[in-house]
Amino acid sequence: MSARDPNARLLRTPALAGQAAGVELLDHDVVPGGPGAGGAPGDLLLLHGFGGDKGQLRPVGDALCPAGSLAVYPSLRAHGDSPAPAWGYSVLDFSADLHRLADALPDDLHLVGYSYGGLVAAVSAVTWGAPRVRSLVVVDQSFEARPEKHVADEWAEGSLLRWHYDFGHLPDLLERLGVPVLVLAAEKSPNISAEERARLAARDGAHLSLEFIEGTHADCHRNTDAITSAMRAFYRRHFDGTGEEENAA
Repeated sequence: MSARDPNARLLRTPALAGQAAGVELLDHDVVPGGPGAGGAPGDLLLLHGFGGDKGQLRPVGDALCPAGSLAVYPSLRAHGDSPAPAWGYSVLDFSADLHRLADALPDDLHLVGYSYGGLVAAVSAVTWGAPRVRSLVVVDQSFEARPEKHVADEWAEGSLLRWHYDFGHLPDLLERLGVPVLVLAAEKSPNISAEERARLAARDGAHLSLEFIEGTHADCHRNTDAITSAMRAFYRRHFDGTGEEENAA
């Protein structure tokens, strides 16, 4: 059964919304695809990075989401108007927040994540699996442990749980699940090390692709044209009928 009203094309209310248990859900926007947009093969779930909010990837979704599909933009915990618990900032906590909304999300999704949102998207893709998750795009996020990058600031818990632990197995799991992955590395960003780039490039093939976009880690998400161009090519390689011709008419 579809999780949305076919007439309104909006999401249903999550089952946990308003529960007496006091579960706080992520703030999120749901935006229908518009005329002239297209390239994505269906519904999108787009996740911002640390310090951003649900609007950070809106230009990407607006460009790619075709008419008849939905783009969902959550603000991750402690961002925007979403809940900010005192602790609980591992990637698993962030992914669990999305899981609490999953019953209201479209039945199959193309995930997109920038920076830390890319890692959250990857963990969610492994958790939900195919065919719920049809594809994953990660914008300038490393999968590897980099303890030297840990910073003991207001995000100390999340920083430690991210950079002291290796997530390099996620691409392997996604390949086994049959979820194609596109990694976009910013040319002037050190976030994905040269060694990791080489390893990702060596496995570039049917299930994982590595491409480069201009910019630093902080500003590459604003390179909408390059990101959407790479994503359209990725979607064409893996899916039929992206709707570009129909939406361009």
